[in-house]
Amino acid sequence: MSNSIRPRNLDRPQVLSAHPAGVGAIDVENPQKPLAVLVGPLNLKPRDRIDLYWGNVAEPIVSYEHPLDAPPDNGFVTLFVETRRLESAKDPLPVHYHFTPFPGGGSEDSDTTFIRVKLERPGGIDIDPATPYENEALRQPQVQPAGVIVDPRGVHVIVAPYEHMSEGDRISVIWGERNIDHPALSATQVDQEVIVPIPAPIIEAVGNASALPVRHEIRDVVGNWSKRSPASEIVVSLDRR
Repeated sequence: MSNSIRPRNLDRPQVLSAHPAGVGAIDVENPQKPLAVLVGPLNLKPRDRIDLYWGNVAEPIVSYEHPLDAPPDNGFVTLFVETRRLESAKDPLPVHYHFTPFPGGGSEDSDTTFIRVKLERPGGIDIDPATPYENEALRQPQVQPAGVIVDPRGVHVIVAPYEHMSEGDRISVIWGERNIDHPALSATQVDQEVIVPIPAPIIEAVGNASALPVRHEIRDVVGNWSKRSPASEIVVSLDRR
C-alpha cells in the first residue's frame, strides 16, 4: 500500500537583514527604512493576497495585494516591515506567510523561517558621539600582571562585564593593533569577568612600548558591534638578550 504524500508548503520567507544570523541594531537605526522580506516564487494574479506573520502575533505584520492593473507575475515579492514594530527576543522568532489567491480557495502557507532579533548593542549606547569608533560606556580592560610587562609569557587581559552581555558574544582584545579573538561566550560567562590570554608571540611581535594601547571590542550573534573600549596604556620592556 502506498503512503500518502503530504503537500509541499511554499518556500520560507527570506529576511534580508544586514547580518545573516538575524536582525540587529543597524537594521532599525533608520525608522524610515523598513526591513525587507522576500517571499516566493508565487504565481500572482490581480487581487491575490499575501499576509506575513512575525512571531506569535495572530495578526499579520504586513499584507500585500497584487494590484488590479498589474500583470500576472510568476516570481518573488518584497514585503516591507516597519522596524518600529520589531522588538528584541531571547529566542528566534517564527516568520511565515499565507498566500490567498483571488477570489478564494486553494490558500497556502509557507514554511517557517526562525529569525533572531537583538536590537541592543553589546556595551550599551555610546555616551560620546564625538569619538565615532570608541564607546566610553565600556570599561578599560585590565592587563595582568600589573606594572611593566618584562616577560611575554603569562600575560592576560581582564574584560569587565558590560551592558547587554549575552551568550554568543565574541570579545576581541586589541594589543597595539593586533587582535586576539576569544571564543564565543557561554551562558555561564554572562555577567562575569572574561579573562583573555595574550599569546607570547604577539607580545614579542608588537614589541616594546612606553604607552601601548590595549582595548577590546565585542560583536554579538547578529553582528551588533560595541565599538572599541577606551584604552589602557601599558609599558612593555622585554629583555632582548
